[in-house]
Amino acid sequence: MTGAPRWAEGGNRPAQAAPGSWRPDPVAFGELARALARRYSGEYPDPNAPGSALPGVHAYQGWNEPNLSLYLAPQWTRRHGRLEPASPSLYRELLNSFYRGIRSVTDDALVVAAGTAPYGDPAPGGDRMPPARFIRELLCFRNAQLDASRCAEPARLDVLDHHPYSVGKPTRAALNPDDVSIPDLAKLVRPLRRAERLGHVLPAGPKELWATEVSWDTDPPDPDGISLGRQARWLAETFRLLWRQGASTVMWFRVGDERPDPSYDTTYQSGTYFADGRAKPSARAFAFPFVAQQVGQRTRLWGVAPSAGRLVVELRRHGTWHGVASLRVRERQVFQVSTRRRDGPYRARVASYVSLPDTP
Repeated sequence: MTGAPRWAEGGNRPAQAAPGSWRPDPVAFGELARALARRYSGEYPDPNAPGSALPGVHAYQGWNEPNLSLYLAPQWTRRHGRLEPASPSLYRELLNSFYRGIRSVTDDALVVAAGTAPYGDPAPGGDRMPPARFIRELLCFRNAQLDASRCAEPARLDVLDHHPYSVGKPTRAALNPDDVSIPDLAKLVRPLRRAERLGHVLPAGPKELWATEVSWDTDPPDPDGISLGRQARWLAETFRLLWRQGASTVMWFRVGDERPDPSYDTTYQSGTYFADGRAKPSARAFAFPFVAQQVGQRTRLWGVAPSAGRLVVELRRHGTWHGVASLRVRERQVFQVSTRRRDGPYRARVASYVSLPDTP
């Protein structure tokens, strides 16, 4: 969901506030969470299949990009003549109510905090709060040095989530200090780990870090997109960079392209499949991410095995693929191999799967 019904919003909503965003009612949000958890507990009768139950759901996420006024308002309030963050405390109440609602029904579901948008307005008072500042405030830290403030009710979550979209290639860091693109996850990990130590996030114990939205549109079909080959290469590199920074789950936005109705500017062509169902190269990269990276006189090879078995890394020389390393892997195991530097593209294969070739 992306907003509250009008009856669950706060009073006196300003005309400029987006519908569904204005001070949503945490109590109502908790009741919604309980209803969701009951319906998708795995035991709720399927109304379309007598005698069967609806499938169970293991993870629930409450809200979307709460550091944007499009989804949660106000972002800032004025107190004693100065602007102060408002959306982090508003969202903490929503999140905690949502957490309690889910856990009142099932005690083993994952509760995922809303994914934060990657960019904000540097000056206070804008419609977009920078994500690193939003997360610090959510976790009761006063500043970038992570000085703790009073935290009457710590945030409750099992997973912290972010949407690390990039304005360029995946290695390009955000320009503003509190924005968080693909290589910048430390700006969120540091406050999260400190909050775990101080009891500013509950229940006690380490939290996972997810990235549930990241992608680039492609040309074709979007004239302003990147090439198909570049999308595939950047997808694999994005997975590697996020994994290296501690992300345990990465989701690509989207599976299939939207049709340009009414235009390319208002729709997404970031799928790993075209709108007519044809696969892009990125579909293969998603199934079998593989990256070759030159580091001094060595070549580092990274990937995620799509199947268990004997995985072979190969180098193409003089038109023929030659094995340079092999190892046993489990399904979905992250693997890393280092070889002496050689010119030419590399690829990996296991069972019937073959990765896209990649040149360091």
